[in-house]
Amino acid sequence: MDTAAHPAGNGASGTTLISHLLDSLAKRSNYLEEGVIHTNVDSSVSKGDSLADLVTLLSSITLAVKTVGSMVRRMGLPQAEAQSVADINKIANDTWIRELTASDACCVLVSEDLDDPVVMEERHRGNYAVVFDPLTGLADPPAQDMGAIFGVFRQLTQETEPGVEDVLQPARNLIAAGYAVYGAATMVVLSYGSGVHGFTLDPTLSEFILTHENMQVPYSGRVYAINEGFSSKLSPKTQQMLKALKDEPALDGSTRTCRYIGSMVPELHRTIIRGGVYIYPAHEARPQGRLKLLYEAGPLAFVVEKAGGQASTGTRAILDIQPESLHHRVEVYMGSEDDINLCTSHFRKAPWGRGPSADPMYSLRRSKSIDAQMKAGTEEADSGGPLVHSPSIGAGGEDGFVCAYLPVV
Repeated sequence: MDTAAHPAGNGASGTTLISHLLDSLAKRSNYLEEGVIHTNVDSSVSKGDSLADLVTLLSSITLAVKTVGSMVRRMGLPQAEAQSVADINKIANDTWIRELTASDACCVLVSEDLDDPVVMEERHRGNYAVVFDPLTGLADPPAQDMGAIFGVFRQLTQETEPGVEDVLQPARNLIAAGYAVYGAATMVVLSYGSGVHGFTLDPTLSEFILTHENMQVPYSGRVYAINEGFSSKLSPKTQQMLKALKDEPALDGSTRTCRYIGSMVPELHRTIIRGGVYIYPAHEARPQGRLKLLYEAGPLAFVVEKAGGQASTGTRAILDIQPESLHHRVEVYMGSEDDINLCTSHFRKAPWGRGPSADPMYSLRRSKSIDAQMKAGTEEADSGGPLVHSPSIGAGGEDGFVCAYLPVV
């Protein structure tokens, strides 16, 4: 595609989402050799894919986000389209389906609000299968932030009618995924396989402007997000994990704090920006977990990993799980690598045992310095006493040596 025909959009208003997509995807789908532009069939936008269709599809998603975001802000007003949670949820779902159908880029749609997939009529059919949750965080609107989640797969059934098999793919097969946040501002965070970028809606221009380029999840954070109301229903291992989060310092030595608002998308958005861990574990009432793999956990895990974080069920990477049904549920641990390693060490057994405290290198990983720890160990050994780890040793201090929990395999 000739990108010269598409202005970069880098004026006073900043880079728009569409211009950013056109520039970035064109660079990935073409390469320059001896002054000639060639199609790169090894790129994620490869043979059988249409760059124009993918950009049109993502543009349709942003239009749905604008429409729903406007309704969220007006909800409850006398002339608003939606006067209740049921109203706005249905309108949001209908809006997403309408815009995606109009894009002529999709073959099948799967929504959190529908039991069965929507197969596109042949005249509206494209090469992409889209999964989405049109509106999340509906517990207490409009007093809290809400959001939406989406993921885009390539069509698998090129020679047959599209269907459910086109979306029953591991999230690692996604070619694009992202989420929207509806709050004081409307924002879209998107990854199409190369980095994660955030775009904020400028209401005066009705355009999404690039405001967060190449977002990265901090290696460690101070905040964990979990509904502790279910603490008594958690498994013993999960309760031990939760206790470790409370007792053990973060990598910078600070005490962790809990933040939970009951709305997954803004919760995870904060985790991506500030670090930490978002947790939705299995419990007695939900032994398989609560979050849906296909259109909640999977696309969000894709974004988190592309931003340098980790996403796990506690025992395996979310991106590698094969969905067994449209509404397959999983438990979720997403966020900073150091915090995820601490959490998952309670569920995966290493040669030295389960849990971080069983690791013989554990004492060093939260110490001020190797020399100080070695000296403390020698003094304990000379006195005949045990070497006991104290959580208070976790501060980085002037000595500066702090090391993370190593991944437990």
